[in-house]
Amino acid sequence: MHLVVDAVVVRAGSSAIVIEHLLRGWTEAAPEDRVTLLVDAAGPAFAVPEGYEVVTVAPPFGGPVGAMWLRSFGVRRAARALRPDGVLAAVPATGLVGYGADTGRRGLILYDLRHELRPHQFSRGTRVSRRVSWSWTMSRADGIYTISERTLTDLRERHPRLARPGVAAQLGADHVDAWPTPTTDDAEAPYALAFGHFGNKNADAVIEGWAQFCRTDDRWRLRLVGMGSADREAATARVAELGVADRVELMPWLDDQQFQDCFVGAGLVIFPSDFEGFGLPAIEAMRLGIPVVVSGDPALAEVTGGHAAVTASTSPEDLAAAVTEALALSPEQLEAGRRFTDHFAWRRTASVVRSSLLGQ
Repeated sequence: MHLVVDAVVVRAGSSAIVIEHLLRGWTEAAPEDRVTLLVDAAGPAFAVPEGYEVVTVAPPFGGPVGAMWLRSFGVRRAARALRPDGVLAAVPATGLVGYGADTGRRGLILYDLRHELRPHQFSRGTRVSRRVSWSWTMSRADGIYTISERTLTDLRERHPRLARPGVAAQLGADHVDAWPTPTTDDAEAPYALAFGHFGNKNADAVIEGWAQFCRTDDRWRLRLVGMGSADREAATARVAELGVADRVELMPWLDDQQFQDCFVGAGLVIFPSDFEGFGLPAIEAMRLGIPVVVSGDPALAEVTGGHAAVTASTSPEDLAAAVTEALALSPEQLEAGRRFTDHFAWRRTASVVRSSLLGQ
């Protein structure tokens, strides 16, 4: 099979992480396949597996018009020149005019419908843009690959006609097997890890819950990563008000190596997100044998399978109680959670997508 992956609008972040690991899973699932990546002039935003071709697609002019040309006529022209057996769009908002009848079956990855289910977390312009472009591209797809059963359910409930080619291709967790071994320092206080880069991660609630937990504990620290400067400034003031400035470290975006080092060294992951399309940090923690606190979000329930401490709400009292529960999990319980993650493998993700694109 010759697969073209349209990644011209993929930037560092969730989609880049997914595509990088999906392609590595593809190498395991079908090493004989030819895979070509379409990227913009900035180059791929992720590590490309050895042997994969990279084709740069550059617009003839700049600005918004050039960007629109890139994700429509630019990728169409590049894909048709390659005459693949199938095209996989890394995000819904690309391939806006299709890829041509001679490019095989067309699939796209759908991460979530958060802009519809949590509209207050998005600007009006983003909501309108997604509603128009995503509906159009999904209506022309031969396969829509949702990253979880939760997202597939959301698609079927909100857009039953569009959902007909929908297939759940759950993400993998086995990429963390290659992460560095944590270094231990008996003198260093144990720390919990939480995330603050999007509103749905509930960073403010985590801080309040942590302050409550600190009333019963004098050892553990919290590292809150991925915070922008404005959020860090506000959070700095809040942790000072709560009297836990010495127990909370507010950290900016980390590069991949820094993030992995920080993650594997954590003794607890706190992830009470109010919405997830999948929930990679939760399953990454379980795969590494790290106890995790999650909310009752359907995707998080799907990927943790009853092996995480679930907070009843994001109130300080409930979060503190969930932290205490997670830290009390036995080695046997953590190992059961790790075994549960064996089902989530990138090779399996790639196999599901590949079979669909081949019409099997």
